[in-house]
Amino acid sequence: MELYDGRPDSTDGRLPREIRTYDFLDSLGIEYKRTDHEPANNMEVLTRIGSAEEAI
Repeated sequence: MELYDGRPDSTDGRLPREIRTYDFLDSLGIEYKRTDHEPANNMEVLTRIGSAEEAI
């Protein structure tokens, strides 16, 4: 799993609420990191997502 700085280059296929979140953070000048991952339906997936975030 890879961490990215800021919004994705393309918002094609993204949920409207995800795009609004990027717009909001960008409008406030807040820097952020994101990762793309499969739906987190269980603790195993959440643990993998958390491991990517801890690598910062």
